[in-house]
Amino acid sequence: MRRIQNLCKICRFFSKTPFSTTLLHFQSQSSSLSSSGSFPFHSLTTPFHDCFQFHTPRYFSSYPYSSYKNKPYATSKQVSQIIAMVIEGDNGLEHRLNMMNVSLSMASVIYIFDALASQRVSALMFFHWLNVSHPELCCDPEIGCCVVDNCGLLRDFDAMVPILRDFNSKRVCLGRRAFRFLVVLWLDEDSRMDIVRIVNVLKEVGGVCQSSGVKVLIELLSFSGIFDVAEFVIGEAGRNVDRYNFLLRMICKRGDYERVVDLVEKMKKIGVEPNGSTYNLLISCLFKIGNFAEACQVLETMENENGLSKEFTFDTIIRLLCKHGQIDLALKFIDKMTLKGVEPCSLTHAAVIKCYFELGKYDEAHEYVVVCAGKNSYSSNENYTLLASLHFKKGSVLLSQRILHEMMDKGLKPNYSVYMKIRKYFEKKNKTDLSLELSRRYTSLIEK
Repeated sequence: MRRIQNLCKICRFFSKTPFSTTLLHFQSQSSSLSSSGSFPFHSLTTPFHDCFQFHTPRYFSSYPYSSYKNKPYATSKQVSQIIAMVIEGDNGLEHRLNMMNVSLSMASVIYIFDALASQRVSALMFFHWLNVSHPELCCDPEIGCCVVDNCGLLRDFDAMVPILRDFNSKRVCLGRRAFRFLVVLWLDEDSRMDIVRIVNVLKEVGGVCQSSGVKVLIELLSFSGIFDVAEFVIGEAGRNVDRYNFLLRMICKRGDYERVVDLVEKMKKIGVEPNGSTYNLLISCLFKIGNFAEACQVLETMENENGLSKEFTFDTIIRLLCKHGQIDLALKFIDKMTLKGVEPCSLTHAAVIKCYFELGKYDEAHEYVVVCAGKNSYSSNENYTLLASLHFKKGSVLLSQRILHEMMDKGLKPNYSVYMKIRKYFEKKNKTDLSLELSRRYTSLIEK
């Protein structure tokens, strides 16, 4: 049952790829190829039909001639004939294809690969012809992924090696589609051995195919929640911090934050030293699971050893802590900033003031604003205005008025929209004296 659930997750993973007309048959069946003006569309005959999403894109260019030797594009009938010829396995396939005197669009080539995959028929002869007749198409990652997928479906891993070496020379990276065959082979008991073979092939060819292919495998396995196999892939491909960081990001996307913490500890034990990116991911996860004390310890370690990264400045840390209501820890980092002679940005001040309000600590919020103003903070105007606005929204209009009076007495000009909201409120409530006093102070301030 768990294997079936993982299969469905993988199907959803591949359904997000371009040209996701996934034509998979778990039983070898022959399908009649239409000779009409439209492409034959193979239907799934599996118990997992609902796991797949289908799209039927238009397969033909609206232009009558292709860029390849000015040959016309193949019609749907001719594409069906090509599929039939490849399935027949004629030794004269290359000659017969040349005699058709047509070119193929990208989408029609992908359709042919899909049709051959559905029949479990090798596409190598067709690909070799395509490499000569349509060399530009064979430099496209989509086509490269299609032929790798076809080899994998037939478990012809040896055939992948020269193809991937050629892709390396063309700088063709592998995408999700390259390992779509795993959806079919996942039901087999030796599917893990298939992954070992794939990794061995990628190690043998090296280059961009290895780096991109390993990433896709990690992403695929993480998407399906099979993290132990993803770790196994890293172990087989070669343990390095970048691959582990990629896996950590995939785990974060799944929301399994505790696993991130465990994996970082495992990295240290096996000799893979975490770097700044690793710690950034770890800290984010520790915040999300509410382990703030440990997150702060990690931050202190980062600061002492290598300094904080750009992603995790003091401002970022303080705002994250305020977001989770950890005002005391946030204030400790503000003190650290003060000792370093760095002033928090206006967004950080705002986060602290809002956090105080959410915790119901209104007096502390006011004191914080007053202290900042005493230090001649460049954001004192914004701090006071925000404090007045928050009180106004809470219904404490008289208190918000007093805050505006206080800031204007210090020569700080409030935000005009906030000032007008409070003034108009008094006018509507027929409190003309309060409105006029507010107006007098504001006018006196701006005339200076």
